[in-house]
Amino acid sequence: MKNLVKLIVFSSFACLAAFAFSCGAINPGGGSASLSSATPTPASNAAVNTATNTAANAAKPPAGNKKIPKEFTLGKDSLDAVHGAVPFDHDTHAFAKYSPDGKSVVGCVECHHTDQPKSAMKPPLVTSERDVVLTMETWQASDQKVTGCRECHFQDGNVPDDKEMPVLNGKDLNNELAYHVNCNTCHDAAFKARPELKGKKGFATSKDCLICHMKAN
Repeated sequence: MKNLVKLIVFSSFACLAAFAFSCGAINPGGGSASLSSATPTPASNAAVNTATNTAANAAKPPAGNKKIPKEFTLGKDSLDAVHGAVPFDHDTHAFAKYSPDGKSVVGCVECHHTDQPKSAMKPPLVTSERDVVLTMETWQASDQKVTGCRECHFQDGNVPDDKEMPVLNGKDLNNELAYHVNCNTCHDAAFKARPELKGKKGFATSKDCLICHMKAN
């Protein structure tokens, strides 16, 4: 009888010890353990979005570091059989004193005329795409794209289905005419104010086509 009692006591103690050991293996630190405390909590969507945006902004250059192209070519695909493309010095036209009287810098909107408020426009200009007048400073501070000439003034036969060619004095203000009106008006005014420009290398009036144009192939 005594042996039976001892056996029961020993068995009970062994069961308790085994149970205690198994609990300790699951939660060595003691106390109750749960699955949630062992599994890392996923980051919230807000935290993920913040981290993504921060990384994207870090990779994006500051607006103040933007630079304009110093030179490029106008009319690369000219349809004129005689007059080809026109090399254009953007740097001097943007920063040198290229006003007709030679006393001031030409404003950006003299060419990029849609990049100004409607209130600043004079006829025949009608299309406004910017709330402030485009200058080097306002361009540096903005992410808004400057509108290129051909985004409105298309080549003949290349007008997109959802667009219309601008018209000036009853004529289609296509790419060719828009360039000539803008460039020739300024150059002719400069020659009238300063006839000595005629001898300057690279300067042309509306009658000096091949000074600006390359010969077509």
